[in-house]
Amino acid sequence: MSSVHRKAESIVIAEGVSMKDRTSFYTGGKAEYYAEPRSTEECLSVLELAYKKSLPVTVIGSGTHILVSERGIPGLVLSTASMKGITIKGNLMEIAPGEPFDNVINIAIEHNLIGLEELAGIPGTVGGALSVNASANGREIADVFFYADYLSFDGLYMRRPAYGDYFRAQKTAFGIDGIMVSIALRLTPSRASAEARKSKEKYVELMFIPPCRRFSGEIFRDPEAMSAASIIRRIGPLSYGRASFSDYQPNSIFTFPGCKADEIHSLIKLAEEKSESELGIKLERSISVFGDFS
Repeated sequence: MSSVHRKAESIVIAEGVSMKDRTSFYTGGKAEYYAEPRSTEECLSVLELAYKKSLPVTVIGSGTHILVSERGIPGLVLSTASMKGITIKGNLMEIAPGEPFDNVINIAIEHNLIGLEELAGIPGTVGGALSVNASANGREIADVFFYADYLSFDGLYMRRPAYGDYFRAQKTAFGIDGIMVSIALRLTPSRASAEARKSKEKYVELMFIPPCRRFSGEIFRDPEAMSAASIIRRIGPLSYGRASFSDYQPNSIFTFPGCKADEIHSLIKLAEEKSESELGIKLERSISVFGDFS
């Protein structure tokens, strides 16, 4: 970190920040500028500075589902990881994007709200889970999505409500041109909290992450023809340098210490090429890639 700028007396905007310790892969170069606001007001302060400096803005969460080039990210990286808070109104949960997804599931169960148990074990924040429409065990966050509030990059406060099968119609990430500041999930009231807790723990075990390696989350979305995990099994085993697709969770990548972002990126491209050439299936990435990998 070469220098620090202060804005509105509370938000710190740092220059030359390494992304290596801010992603679950522990890879990546530096962000030209980096900020981690804790509120909508601080987000506005960051956007104001970016506008004055004519900086492009890249929005990330806690870094569990991103791959950053060793060449870094130009402009300003804004992380929503420090935006925390949960409000419960009946069967509606309003959640700040930086809340750990596992914590959201636990609090829902404590308040006799069910509908997220199948997604237990997915790493990262609720904002990250929504941005990629996280799915597991036949369940998607789209199934309980109600609305999301966000700031556009020109500072306007916007709301995107659920429109029927919005996620499924797009078959892509929950793309917004701005910064997510609040997410509302509509869950199901239930008195069976003990059963929900047991169910949640079962799915956590299924998502077990070995402690000796670093974990990516799912790399590809499921095509219509077959699951991405099944595709990786059929074309695998696949590895590149110090990165490999997991035998236990085939649609996830584990890395060994010293692994570089270029190795992970090359492994992802290898899987895409083999899937298309051997099975005729084009894989679509779920993971977000930032920076130059040319």
